[in-house]
Amino acid sequence: MKKALATLVLFLSPALALASDGARFDLVLLESGKPVAQPSVWVAFGEQAVLEVPGKVRVIASAQAPSDASSEVTAEIYSFNNGVWERVSAPSMQADLSKTPSFEQTITNSPYKVVLMPRLAAHPQSSRS
Repeated sequence: MKKALATLVLFLSPALALASDGARFDLVLLESGKPVAQPSVWVAFGEQAVLEVPGKVRVIASAQAPSDASSEVTAEIYSFNNGVWERVSAPSMQADLSKTPSFEQTITNSPYKVVLMPRLAAHPQSSRS
């Protein structure tokens, strides 16, 4: 029984790795309640994603490989003020990236709200033939 289970795990491991080898971070920047930018980026687990709306906001985020369907997700949210990037917040959470977790941050003394959505995602493939 143990050998059969081990064989099954070895057989399925490459498929599982291909299906969940990283995270996609989607950023929605709202200005006075209206979306003004929606950048996205894919990164491997453990790497930092940088999403920026030039002259407005920058988010640096990462997600660790899932353990029991839960990933440690961290972010640093910056606002551009008087020519300088200022850190607004540094949220973190344990999240199931196959669901719909998000960070939401209203930036004080500005018209901006940041919504950051981490998602489980396979490595993007080139569409070139």
